Amino acid sequence: MNNLTATIILPFLLFISCNKEEIKTDPDNPLPGIWNYSDFQDNMFIYTRNLEFIDNHCYEFKDDGTLIERKNAGWCGTPPITYADYQGTWTHLNDTLIQIEVGYWGGSVSYKLDIESVDSKFLKVTIVEPDK
Repeated sequence: MNNLTATIILPFLLFISCNKEEIKTDPDNPLPGIWNYSDFQDNMFIYTRNLEFIDNHCYEFKDDGTLIERKNAGWCGTPPITYADYQGTWTHLNDTLIQIEVGYWGGSVSYKLDIESVDSKFLKVTIVEPDK
């Protein structure tokens, strides 16, 4: 009888423990969260929302205006690439434009991202060239 009980209960426990964790987003402010680079199309960088960083370019926008950007840990972009996490800040300049201030392997950098679209699954941005 114990083997029969184990045969029934064990698969059930495995099934319920494998449920995918749902990512909660604020529909009024969908930017905060973790975004992993997934594609480049029509001059836009496309990121997908996730629960954790991958070994690629990623952002974590936090509600308090801080961020973590995962990017190359050194000057060389030839594979294999080593990634590091850099602390920074982000600020809304208007409805679609955000200012990024963040470290990198050579110091710090400031740039703007123009948000083409953002929802619960995808972030599409273009990098705004700095004024010269």
